[in-house]
Amino acid sequence: MTTITVQPPVRAAAPAGARVAAEAFSAFLSWARAVAAQRAARQLRTARLLEATKVRIYAQRIAHEDPRFAADLLAAADRHELIS
Repeated sequence: MTTITVQPPVRAAAPAGARVAAEAFSAFLSWARAVAAQRAARQLRTARLLEATKVRIYAQRIAHEDPRFAADLLAAADRHELIS
């Protein structure tokens, strides 16, 4: 017959200040994610405004040749801005 003795592991204590450091780092990550999301939203908005401006410039160039198409382009540019 064989006997096996299993010793329970000794509970390791967390280093002093580990919980505070983890909470501070978690707060920093949350802040960084929020800043990144705001920056991405701002860049998307800027890109949409630039695209709409380019369409409006094109519409103004062709307005004398095809005013109905130019009006459609201007309306599309307005909708494109409102989506963002």
